[in-house]
This record gives sequence, C-alpha cells and structure tokens, in this order.
Amino acid sequence: MTGSELLILIIPAALAVLLLALLSLEYLLLLTLFLTPLSLQLSYITGGTGIDLSVPTEPIMALVLLITIFRLIVARGFPRELLKHPVTLLIGLYLIWTLITAMTSAMPGISFKTLAYRLWFTAGFYLVAARLAYSESFRKRYVIAYALGLSVVVIYFIIRLKGAGLLNQQFAHSACYPFFRDHTSFGASMAFLLPPLAAMLFSSRGLARKGLLATLILLFAAGFILSYSRAAWVSLIVATIMAMILWIRMPVRLLSVSAVLLIVAMIFSAGWIWERMDSTTEDSSTDLGQHLRSASNISTDQSNLERINRWNCALRMFAERPHAGWGPGTYQFQYAPFQKASERTSISTDFGDAGNAHSEYLGALSESGWPGALLFLAIMTTAMLTGIKGWYREKRGAAGYFILAVVTGLATYAVHGLMNSFLDSDKIAALWWSFTGIIVAADLEQKRNEGSKPQAGKGSIGSGG
Repeated sequence: MTGSELLILIIPAALAVLLLALLSLEYLLLLTLFLTPLSLQLSYITGGTGIDLSVPTEPIMALVLLITIFRLIVARGFPRELLKHPVTLLIGLYLIWTLITAMTSAMPGISFKTLAYRLWFTAGFYLVAARLAYSESFRKRYVIAYALGLSVVVIYFIIRLKGAGLLNQQFAHSACYPFFRDHTSFGASMAFLLPPLAAMLFSSRGLARKGLLATLILLFAAGFILSYSRAAWVSLIVATIMAMILWIRMPVRLLSVSAVLLIVAMIFSAGWIWERMDSTTEDSSTDLGQHLRSASNISTDQSNLERINRWNCALRMFAERPHAGWGPGTYQFQYAPFQKASERTSISTDFGDAGNAHSEYLGALSESGWPGALLFLAIMTTAMLTGIKGWYREKRGAAGYFILAVVTGLATYAVHGLMNSFLDSDKIAALWWSFTGIIVAADLEQKRNEGSKPQAGKGSIGSGG
C-alpha cells in the first residue's frame, strides 16, 4: 500500500475518531476495545520496516492520552479517590521510574518510545476505564467489546487451521498472524476472558445474551485448545485452582498462612523441581497430556531451552546494571552479548529480532533494575489483593462472582508473566491494565456503598467531566 493510498484511508477515519471522542469517550474506548484484537502492525500494512505501531489502536490511545492529560490538568475530570488509590499511586511511581530509566538508557530512543506507549496504555486502559467502570454494566460491556473483536480473530484462526488440518500444531503457532504475533499471546488473551465470560453467562437472564456468551465461550474454548499454548494452559489451570480456593472463602488469616507456606515449600523444593524438569524428555504434541508435560522439558525442548537462555541473559544484564537497568524496551537489542555458547539453542539469535526476555518480571529487572521490577510486582500484587478483598466483601451474587472472575483473569497473566512478556502489545495491555482498573473501580464503589462518602469538594468516582 502506497503512502497516498494510506493517507486517503487515514483522513476520514481520523475525523470519525475525533468526532466520536468529542461525543462520547466511553463509546470511543469500547470501539477501540473491539478493534484491538483486529489491529495490525503498521509495517505489515505498508510492507516496510518502519515504525512498529499497532493501528488503529495506538493512534487512538495516543489521542485518549491527550484527552486524559487535559482532563487531569484543566478539567479535573478524574475523582480524587481514584487518583489517590494505592494502585494508581503505584502506577504513577512506575511511570516516573520509566521516565528516569529512559533518561539513563543505553538506547534512549527505544526507551522513550516504550514510555510513550506505557503512558497511553495506562491513560486509556487503566485510568479512563477505571473511571467508567464505576458502572457495573460498563465493566461487562468492556469485556464483551474485546471478546467480540477477538471472536473474529478466532474464527479466522480456525478457518486457516482447518485448511492445514485442525491438529497441525506447527501451523497453529502462526495461524493467528497477522492479528497476533504468535499463538502464546493469542492463548493468553483467551485465558484472560474465559473466567469473566463464564461468570457473566451464569448471572445473565436474557436468552439472547446467554446465547451470545455461550457462543463466545465455546468459540474461545476451541481456539484456546487449538492454539497449543502451554503457558496459557498452565496459567488458566493455576488461576482456576486459586479461584476455587477463594470461592470457599476460608478465613483470611488461614488463606494468608497457606499462601506463605506454599511459597516456602516451592522455594525449598526448587532443586527437586529443576531436577525433574531436567529429566523430562517429552516434546510438545497434539496429545494434550503430553503437550502439557512438555512444558517442563528443559533437556530437549528447544523452546523451553531458549526461554532459559533468555532468562539467564536477563539476570546477567541485571547483575551488570542492577539499579537502573539497560533502559525500558532495550532487552531484545542488548541481550545478545550476554548469551553463553553452552546455553544457545537452534533458535537463538544475535539480531534482536526474535522476542524479549520471555518474562515480565525478569524483563523489568534487566530493563529497569530492581526498583522497576519491584514496582511492577507491587502493582500486580496490590491489584490482586484489592480484588480478593472485594470478593470477600461482596455477596455471593452476580457482582461478587464477576469480581472473582476478573481477579482470576488477572491471575492467569500473573502466572503467564513468569514465562512470557506481552505488555508491550496492545492486545494484552488492553486486558491487563483494564482488569486492574475494573478491580480498583469495584473497590471504590464498595467503599462508597459501605458509607465511605467522599469529603466535600472531592467529588465521587462517577463525577467530573
């Protein structure tokens, strides 16, 4: 596509987006959510190797960022309760630290670009979404908007896969392209959505709505299985077990002690676990049981071995720059010299063109140092604990189960983030930041309903602009 042809398409679309932004920020955000799974890289559209920008999502979110800044500074359109919430404050510190480490970065251009997309992701998918999510109906519309867009991609994926054979595991890894880069982020998006969609199905009353939700769940279940994403399977299984434990609402003290004991047990058994993984030789397969077991194969599975190679590189990078790291977004361009010949695999590369650290946590550690990693972990932990507290406060009804389902969806990525890193992509950022925002909004709504009325002059979460 030539530049002039692209311009002819962009101008009317940009005018329509500007008009919708003036009329309703809510509908603009919902439209963006629908388009997010369908977004394409600009380089793919133009056929070049230019700016790596996801369109139309990121240009729209850049506009939302400008609107958010205006409302924060001029119109004061966000309630103080939201801005002063612990999760929001941690996100603010996280962005400030991103700015600081961008200035000390080994590649400032890359790092400031990373800062830019983190700003517009958090502005739209967290701050604006949290403000609108004070409405319970909006929370559900948000999930459905993304799910409808994703359903188009799942149908496209299944049709392509059917042409090559539904059990063609190798083709499944790329059948979701160009909408998703690979099957792992594709699987992660469905793992996010399946818990809240299931909660909405059981609480819905209308036949048409139940039919829509059931169709989406069946479609996503098929796409999830056929994606052959081991990390997505592991994350959903672990998150479901956590949800079942939370569902019985054991006393908080017992729950806390159990969590601590589990962590301690995992630490002390790490050596045994590693030994077992090193002796596992099963490779990925169309047999689901064997495919899941292959996730622990670190002796012959090239994908797992390469992941360990990337993790070790991240740790060596951290050891060299422990405080400020190498700069946000720089891992893939800086890790090559940190590889050891004995750890390289058949899919290793020196050109920064084959992904990142394959771990949100180790990626943050290598790019932003220990403060950046701790801040990211603090955001994740505080959001999860806020959601769990919300579930304990809420009655066993539609609202309560939806909160539990959102916490479960967020937990899938807390686990998935150990093995992959997708928050630089609008596909996963739209879900991770917004699920966090929904939890915060539900928390503020509960406190308001319990009698924590805003003080005079502070406004409420639903007020302002």
